[in-house]
Amino acid sequence: MRQLLLTLSVLLLFVGCTKTIEKVNIIKVEPKSKISNMILKIPISFKDNGYQNLKTIVIKTQTEFDNLINNIKKEKNWDKKENFLTIIKETKINFDTDNLLIYTFSEDKSTVVTAVNVPLSNENNIIIKIGKDKTKEISNKIVYYALAYKVKKSVKNIIFDDGTKKVTIPNN
Repeated sequence: MRQLLLTLSVLLLFVGCTKTIEKVNIIKVEPKSKISNMILKIPISFKDNGYQNLKTIVIKTQTEFDNLINNIKKEKNWDKKENFLTIIKETKINFDTDNLLIYTFSEDKSTVVTAVNVPLSNENNIIIKIGKDKTKEISNKIVYYALAYKVKKSVKNIIFDDGTKKVTIPNN
């Protein structure tokens, strides 16, 4: 009996000290959808008081871009102006193939923007849904928002849909 227990102990020790081989399943990654080649979100700050100085705009040329940058440099009342300018300037935009879209909107403080969904494609249009909720707070204070995208010139329209209204921005 003692020899059986000793043999089992040695066997368990041997099995416990050996390496186990793990089988790794390789997951096939599906190619990115066509939409990813058509639009790229630029990671600017979502809220900023300075956005009250901007209007929704599609920048189509380097000259328009340079004018935008120069105008923003002169503006006051920005929370994160230098951050905005740095991000926009560091984004590589070839104006032969792409446009820069800056979409601005405002809400009273009783509306909370909860989500900006991943852009979806509908033929030559791109649809971006924006989720909003109302709070019980009543306020006259306005909150200013902006979204920036690098968009292929082949895209006809970008449509922003917040559930109550759709805003269509022509891209050409």
